[in-house]
Amino acid sequence: MAKIKIDRDFTKNRSDKYQHVLVESSCSPDVLTEFSDSRGITGMINMSEYNEELFDLRDKLRAALWRIIDTSLTPRQRQVIRLYAKGLTQIEIAKRLNVNQSSITKSINGNCDYRNGKKIYGGAKKKLRRIAGEDLEVQDILHRMAEIQNDMSF
Repeated sequence: MAKIKIDRDFTKNRSDKYQHVLVESSCSPDVLTEFSDSRGITGMINMSEYNEELFDLRDKLRAALWRIIDTSLTPRQRQVIRLYAKGLTQIEIAKRLNVNQSSITKSINGNCDYRNGKKIYGGAKKKLRRIAGEDLEVQDILHRMAEIQNDMSF
């Protein structure tokens, strides 16, 4: 049996090798001029443009999805989705609601029936996908967002 040698100093933090290194170098005035345009250096590094309409559409989409959640889901599904959206894990939600973690999973993902092939029924995700796919307001918002993103990529 061969022994494996690990070349790592366990006295140092692993994240030390991920720390940023600043390098100073000289550059021509032309390069500085390019960085000093209206976009600035962040515009050169981050190629995605700032678009106020896109941010407004994201807010409208969020509002439309919460409208669907409030009107179309069962009370338990609404409760679970709200906690899930706050960033709680399924186990944390189960503890907070005094139920099994499997019931939280079923509220979110639905229940699987393997007798007739894999058939998923119930569940907030599937219900939201179906209703959002039929909702004209959501579809208009998504269509407009796709148009903006396509225009920005050119």
